[in-house]
Amino acid sequence: MKKIQKAASILLLFLLCGCGNAATQTGTTEQVTTEAVSADNAYADLADSLDTAVVEKVDQEGGYITFWNSTVQKSYTLSYDHATGIKSRHGEELVAGQLQSGDLVQVTFQKDTKKCKNIWLDDTAAVTEQVRNFSINHAAHTMEIGGEQYTLPDGCAVLSQGKVLTLMDINTVDTLRVTRVDHSIESIVITNGHGYVRLLGAEAFEGGWVEFGQSIIKKVEKDMLLVIPEGSYDMLISHGSNVGTKQVEVQANEEVQVDVSDLAQVEENKKGGIVFTISPSSAYLTIDGTDTDYSEVVYLPYGIHQMTCKAEGYKTITQYIKVGDEMANINIEMEAGSDDTDASSVSSNTVTASSSGYQVYIDAPQGGELYVDGKYIGLIPTSFDKKSGSYTVSIRKSGYITRSYSLQVDDSEKDVHYSFSELESSTAAIDASAAAAEAALAGMQ
Repeated sequence: MKKIQKAASILLLFLLCGCGNAATQTGTTEQVTTEAVSADNAYADLADSLDTAVVEKVDQEGGYITFWNSTVQKSYTLSYDHATGIKSRHGEELVAGQLQSGDLVQVTFQKDTKKCKNIWLDDTAAVTEQVRNFSINHAAHTMEIGGEQYTLPDGCAVLSQGKVLTLMDINTVDTLRVTRVDHSIESIVITNGHGYVRLLGAEAFEGGWVEFGQSIIKKVEKDMLLVIPEGSYDMLISHGSNVGTKQVEVQANEEVQVDVSDLAQVEENKKGGIVFTISPSSAYLTIDGTDTDYSEVVYLPYGIHQMTCKAEGYKTITQYIKVGDEMANINIEMEAGSDDTDASSVSSNTVTASSSGYQVYIDAPQGGELYVDGKYIGLIPTSFDKKSGSYTVSIRKSGYITRSYSLQVDDSEKDVHYSFSELESSTAAIDASAAAAEAALAGMQ
């Protein structure tokens, strides 16, 4: 079987590199000799090519499947029909509609007719659904999931809505499905992506907080653009005595504008009491940066507040608290240890240190609005202070699809420059989807 795979893979390489522009490779050049699959193997009467590939998308109406080959990092499309055999990891018969984007498969086909003969789901692959607790180290080509580290080989398929993306397109708020073989990740599918929320009429709330669900809390700043997981939310916004909610529907890769001007002065002066019980009792408490005496009930305006507890010989605790009831109790048990900050932040982005005097320059696409962790920076080309850590960089332009990237900045003592691809026109995206379908069908003829 290994001999068959080797020969068939060489044929596939010849097929893919022979169509369109040749793949460019730097470094040493190797002479590749193509071989035919031996006539005495089990697949000779069915197909002449065998490949290990990732399913990009299935078009049941058109009768074709698009695959991703990680070796040459190219997509190719094959037709299929009722005669195409499709089997699960356990050998059960499947139909094409049961294949998912990101599935790792073995596929046999005829290279001349681009007709798919057989598809088997790879029985060595492990699939993890609903991945949220992850981090990607672009420099080291690794991904950490739930404390376990995996490698990200060149050619790893990153997919969303049937499109091939890059690792930088993955946002920390996204939900993923990850397919791997041992500790090597073969595909990443964004199953729940992110959209954008722009607040209008939020002057009365600047300096306050805005909350989406239980996991995303951001400080309200002027002209901010928030990156939010797609879904439905009861958005809570507050600043002092101003507090209110709005229903918000966030869709992937789209921007929604939320006017909060009508929420100003709603429930004016409404406060809730909190009884703090803190161990050790010698701890200092600050709320929103103000020293607070917690020996009695503490009254705070409804909304979100930042609380910090410090005590000598204990780890500092920084958390957000939401006041929404007339009376509540908060019990805090501090952990003994060094005086490090244990920030329970709702944002996945972290800033760890400052490289004073250096800048991160964003050079392209020119004319785009740059936002860093939701804060408006300026029109590109522009720059922001360099601090080591992870950031979400969003680029917006009227009439174009907003894009976000995960950016990792090191602590080197020098300026860094980044250039991102041009934004896609909103209307061009619709035209491109139709053109892609037509091209795929034409490729089968």
